[in-house]
Amino acid sequence: MGDSDIKTERADQQPSATLAVSEEAYVGDTVAFEGHGLPPETDVDLVWHTWDGSWGVLNGNDVTGTQYQPTTETVATVTTDADGQLDHEWTIPDDYGGDHTVELRIDGETVAEAELTVVPWFELDRTTAEMGSFFELRGYGIGPDDIHNNYQLTWDGTPTGFVTGVQNDGTATARFRAVGPPGEHIVRVYRNMLGVPFLQNNTQSAWGPVAGGRQTKWTVEVTEPDSRPETMWVDDMPAEQPLPAHMLDPDEQTEAELSVTPTSGQPGTEAVIEGRNFPADTAVDLVWYTNEGIPFAGVEVTPAPRPEYLPTVVTDSEGAFEVDITVPTDIGATKPIAAEIDGRLVATTGFVMQPKIESFSPQSGPAGTEIEIELSGIGWPKYECTPYFVYDNRPLGYICANIGNGTNVQEVVRAKFRAYGDPGLHFIDVYPGIFAMEDDKPDFVLKPHLSYLDNHPVRPLPAMHFAFEITE
Repeated sequence: MGDSDIKTERADQQPSATLAVSEEAYVGDTVAFEGHGLPPETDVDLVWHTWDGSWGVLNGNDVTGTQYQPTTETVATVTTDADGQLDHEWTIPDDYGGDHTVELRIDGETVAEAELTVVPWFELDRTTAEMGSFFELRGYGIGPDDIHNNYQLTWDGTPTGFVTGVQNDGTATARFRAVGPPGEHIVRVYRNMLGVPFLQNNTQSAWGPVAGGRQTKWTVEVTEPDSRPETMWVDDMPAEQPLPAHMLDPDEQTEAELSVTPTSGQPGTEAVIEGRNFPADTAVDLVWYTNEGIPFAGVEVTPAPRPEYLPTVVTDSEGAFEVDITVPTDIGATKPIAAEIDGRLVATTGFVMQPKIESFSPQSGPAGTEIEIELSGIGWPKYECTPYFVYDNRPLGYICANIGNGTNVQEVVRAKFRAYGDPGLHFIDVYPGIFAMEDDKPDFVLKPHLSYLDNHPVRPLPAMHFAFEITE
């Protein structure tokens, strides 16, 4: 008998390794892994298969759809006992829902595996809130498959917007208003990749009930506010850096350096532009660039100079300058800033324009009053050009940052609609939306994005909020 025959005989006598784990669990659950038939007193890696999720975006503008790349993580290394068994408990972290493979590996070789399905679930931060304040819904284990990454939130049976966990490890945060009248209201979560509630979710869906049967319906109470809610505001925005895809390259390589501080803000922000390593005692034209084009008519969006927006400066004997500016009113996204000498672009930087409320009028009146809201800093890319208006948690429609050509650039976008409802306070919220996607399955297009806080493509866009009082 040869050596190979002896090895085969021993392998046949060695029992096969197995791994046992719960079939289903939720994010936050502690699950037990049991391994049998393993080599005794041996280190075994417990390997978790999951995904890295993101939105596919081309040229900082075209949203191509959702993207999920498989990845693995060693969550523990466990030593087997004298009988070749292991027991290990692990709490499922924030992660995507769906079927996850779990492997046991010894020296990098897979010896056993099992499947565990992470089931999505939701929780509401409170069930009582003052009128005008916000409820917060958290979703866990969302996606990545089409059926389980698009959820609809309804208020008193009316769809308010969608919730998704494309980014942020399948975890989503959605905020929505506590609107009147005071008393009890119903909040509910549905799923449907088509972007509207599927009413058979909990009865005849092939994918079973939403959240595996955990709570998806809440009775909440809205109470009278202790004081009148704030009339209008924009969510706080983080500091942002210019998006490279929207920047300009100099005409030639020089040592000149251009910077702006801060690098982001609303129209009207006071900023400082600094230059270093320019030719000494030389006039430098500072040029602000907006954007022109009609993307939905096939006219490409390109940077367009607005030389009248910024001053001409003269460098000092060391080739430096510093000048205070007021950021002009313009459409949003990255706005290139160039330094030109004799018509040659020698240095560039950029400023990220963020949304601003320009006007809200009137702020009270009888039912039927026409309300006008003007916004600036609304970006031209498809993931930020269509802010969506919601009135008392009921969608009204969207406006669009149509940029056009030449003098047709709309630096301020305007919405007009009429107030309706009983006397008292009513609330208007403007949420980010997505105008178009190359892959619209599931359908995220032209709907209020309630999980914009941690799951919007490319930029953390803000929502804008208003309170209107209907008088007798």
